[in-house]
Amino acid sequence: MWRYRDKPIRTHSDLPEGTTHIVYRLTFSDSMMYFGYKTIRSERRLKPTKAQLAIRKNYKRVEWKDLPFVDYKGSSKENKDKTVVDKEILCCTSNKRTATYLETKLMFSFSVIENDELYTNANIGGKWFSNCMEGLIV
Repeated sequence: MWRYRDKPIRTHSDLPEGTTHIVYRLTFSDSMMYFGYKTIRSERRLKPTKAQLAIRKNYKRVEWKDLPFVDYKGSSKENKDKTVVDKEILCCTSNKRTATYLETKLMFSFSVIENDELYTNANIGGKWFSNCMEGLIV
């Protein structure tokens, strides 16, 4: 079960209104942690109905679809066989750009690619990996 501000989250209705993405932290049984973000609600563009086309030819029909997230355990292959003991939602956002920014900011703040003993994140945004510091001249 997810937690957000010390409240249990069991469904989409437990989250703040307008939430489309969540930034989260998973804690595993071996005390390792993982940061990520997840899309929980998406916009679907559908064909207009005949009644809508009768009103206006260029009618756009938009529907929001709730995506499953309650049983989500992260997308990382390294964490596939690990047991999740805590799932915490750190931030709720209304767009992907904000979620990506907050996830990246958290990962840099906690130095996840430098702390292999504490975090299981292998990279940040697919651009920064643990070997990025190899070129450092002290």
